[in-house]
Amino acid sequence: MNSVKIPDKCLQCGQIYKKKDADLVSESENAFVFHLTCSTCKSSIMLNIAIGRDGILTVSALTDAGKEDLDKLRSGNAISANDVIEAYTTLHKRNS
Repeated sequence: MNSVKIPDKCLQCGQIYKKKDADLVSESENAFVFHLTCSTCKSSIMLNIAIGRDGILTVSALTDAGKEDLDKLRSGNAISANDVIEAYTTLHKRNS
């Protein structure tokens, strides 16, 4: 991971990120997910980094998820296929 550089400036306002702005969400042997929140404008990005034999792939996306949301996701149960079907059925009934 020493060869990977995360963005040093906010994509929205250009403010330089501080160390406290970055949170490592998940990590595996060759992949990392970071959540960065700008302390100035409060915009957040999810940064996915995958390291392969052909190079390093980074993908970032603006998100409205805060660090509290990520903590809830980490501590929660996985969503099953039945959960998805139940949610779809409930929403479909409401919109019909």
